[in-house]
Amino acid sequence: MKAVFLTAAISALAVSACATAPLTLDDDLIVPGERIGEVEIGMPLASLMALKGTPLRTVPIAGTEATSYTFDGFTVGAHDEVYWIIAEDPRFHTSNGVAPGGEQIFARASLGKPKCVVTRDHLTIYDYGNIYFNVDNGSGRVSQLGVQKKTQICES
Repeated sequence: MKAVFLTAAISALAVSACATAPLTLDDDLIVPGERIGEVEIGMPLASLMALKGTPLRTVPIAGTEATSYTFDGFTVGAHDEVYWIIAEDPRFHTSNGVAPGGEQIFARASLGKPKCVVTRDHLTIYDYGNIYFNVDNGSGRVSQLGVQKKTQICES
């Protein structure tokens, strides 16, 4: 009797473990160096297109074999796989709430000391190594957040 009960308990546990929902990345979360929403760094270009459909706009990236692909609220740089992702829509946010449209002071306080800060014409870029954000110098608001495995802003 104990063996039958034990077998039934193990079977029930195994079935419930299989019934657990798979991890979903459809959360609009910006994860430094990894992803924005369900689009991940390193994702094959074919997977991106299958997931997001036809881009709103495509532009070849000068001097490379890569192309930028613009979708609703974000842009991706890719050749065979995704190299970088830039969010321009406030629905995309970090776990601590940094999002396009937010105040520069909040983004700085949330992300800490940047690796470098670069000012170019009307914007300032705060680079943290695997995430960066641009601030419109006129409004003081974050205009976009970008993720890569390793950003290159400090090197240019």
